[in-house]
Amino acid sequence: MLFRDGSAASACEVADQPCPQCATTASVPLLRGVCDPITLERFEIHACRDCGLARAVPQPERIGAYYGPRYYGRRHWITNWYCLWRRIRVVNLTFGGIREHAVLDVGCGEGAFLEKARRRGWKVAGTEIDVTRPAVPGIRITSSLAQAAGRFDCITCWHVLEHLPDPLAALREMRSRLTADGALILSVPNAGGLQARIFGRFWFHCDVPRHLFHFDLHSLRRMLENAGFRVVQVWHHELEYDLFGWIQSALNALLKTPNVLFDALTGQPRRAGRGTLLFSLAFAGAMFPAAFALTVLSTFVRRGGTLIVSSRLADRPGE
Repeated sequence: MLFRDGSAASACEVADQPCPQCATTASVPLLRGVCDPITLERFEIHACRDCGLARAVPQPERIGAYYGPRYYGRRHWITNWYCLWRRIRVVNLTFGGIREHAVLDVGCGEGAFLEKARRRGWKVAGTEIDVTRPAVPGIRITSSLAQAAGRFDCITCWHVLEHLPDPLAALREMRSRLTADGALILSVPNAGGLQARIFGRFWFHCDVPRHLFHFDLHSLRRMLENAGFRVVQVWHHELEYDLFGWIQSALNALLKTPNVLFDALTGQPRRAGRGTLLFSLAFAGAMFPAAFALTVLSTFVRRGGTLIVSSRLADRPGE
């Protein structure tokens, strides 16, 4: 885990809740004073001493209170078309070519990925805690995985695992819903990436406390293996996430108000003055070439800001 503690916290072990992956209670504080960009509350991030899985501390008992209109917004905006194209491509690469799939998208949000997949002839279903959010008539959306009918060739989990209170249990449940030759494809922010290392508590993708857990490739691979999967392919970036992560993280380190640019681009009410917003826009334009170069570099050294992982069942017949 490559987080850097921007507040110079000591590396002493602390007692905490048992790690959901290995049940160890001892953890190491990695970051202190991490600001929730919505409520402006402060949290810490601790890593398990045994397996390295990191988590927000304290973990709220009512996490739903930290979601709402300011969180959802227009999260992809002009990059939505590229995001959907990439996700469709990852599924096709996982299965070795274009074919019809039965796909379940866990945490489907507004359902854009499901709608795109259905247009390609795929059989689709989704889960979303708030079943009123998806705007995709004719697609079955349930509030939990247990309510989704049947088995699936592919389960996708795009930037959802880090939000779940028990990610290992969720992965095991997903495994039980796959066909024998099925695949799980998931993406998470990379807490072992260069962005996390450089910006520490200012890293845009910390997003405490909604991101209850923080994964690097080691801790994610270990959790997948514990859930009965084997990793078959890893991608080390998502272009729009990584590009914007460099820019907004740098702005968070410079400005008193977090996520000024992100709020503006997603249509959220402004919390900073016009001058701060204009500075953010000018800074973003000036930094874009450097952010692109850093995205290429971090991808090349396998330390990108995002991980996409494709996994198969560990006990597939004949293997």
